[in-house]
Amino acid sequence: MQRFGFWLPVAILLVVAGVLWQTREMMPLEVVRVLMTVSLGVAGILLLRRRGAHSVLGFALIMGALWVAQPGVLAGKGQVNMLPASKTAILQAIDEGKPVVLVFSADWCPFCRRLERETFTDGEVARLAKDFAVFRVDMTSSTPPPETVELAKKYGAEGLPTVAFLNARGEWVKDLTLVGYEPPREFAKRLRALRDAN
Repeated sequence: MQRFGFWLPVAILLVVAGVLWQTREMMPLEVVRVLMTVSLGVAGILLLRRRGAHSVLGFALIMGALWVAQPGVLAGKGQVNMLPASKTAILQAIDEGKPVVLVFSADWCPFCRRLERETFTDGEVARLAKDFAVFRVDMTSSTPPPETVELAKKYGAEGLPTVAFLNARGEWVKDLTLVGYEPPREFAKRLRALRDAN
């Protein structure tokens, strides 16, 4: 009975960690990360207090908790699907009731490439972006088409990259506008704020 009493809290903590892992797509990853870290860490500490194989397993669980605590581990990799921007496509997305993300970027822009390579390949950003219509406004040419110039003026894209966010009614949410590079965790906060604003 005493042995069962020792293993019960460890088993509960490991089940909690497993359930969190399975439901991570349905909850904010920050919450899942903290709860999983605590669950695994406490289970590891309980086992570490024992001798022999228990302490080895406890050490492994603590290492697992430290690994889960790292940003991006639970999110994994993904890819934001960016469509070529046009006024027609943007209006169609708004008619369908989708919030819109406009990414003004250029091939020659190092911060644009970094945003696409690091932020838009983050698993959580990619997961959140599925609820939006994401368009790339190509500013590579020194003489962009008039429609591109019009979009850049309308949404204040004076520097690159600029990311403008439109709610489901097509209104520009200026407070969320991003100019420059931003890491995935902060960009995900903008996407959540846009989602919650709808």
